[in-house]
Amino acid sequence: MTRRDTIIKWTAYLVVLWLTAVVNYYVLGPLPMALPLLLPILAVAGGTLEGAPFGAVYGGVAGAVMSGLGHLSPGCIVVLSAMGWFAGLATQYVLRRDVWGHLICSVIAILAWELWAVGSRLLAHTAPLEVLLRVAVPELLWTLAFILPVYWLGRACCVNYGRIYHE
Repeated sequence: MTRRDTIIKWTAYLVVLWLTAVVNYYVLGPLPMALPLLLPILAVAGGTLEGAPFGAVYGGVAGAVMSGLGHLSPGCIVVLSAMGWFAGLATQYVLRRDVWGHLICSVIAILAWELWAVGSRLLAHTAPLEVLLRVAVPELLWTLAFILPVYWLGRACCVNYGRIYHE
């Protein structure tokens, strides 16, 4: 892949990241529903489609955008980078690099995210378990509903502009 091709591909992935963030925070955010976590799913898609190194960098960029939009502390840069890295490793060595590998990696990543969010707040005595689950379960369900649309956005970049990572 030439330098020009790599720049075009990164530009396409960054446009998809921008579109996903706009939809997540400015279209779905004001609606009376739980806010889905689309950027972690996009980080997993980057790792699933392009491999672990790309997934780690793309996850870090997605985490920076997520942190900048006020969703979580800057620690989400590291968390989303790790999600992209592990998704890339899982699809390279264990799972297939297709929609099924992405589904499995995304479900695991989102379940881990929600368990951490509920568990950390429960240990800090922020709120009772019932209240935390009343927020976490709808957020989890809405995120699961958007796994495939987010995957197809990432896949469009991968298919139309060539794969950066080669085995």
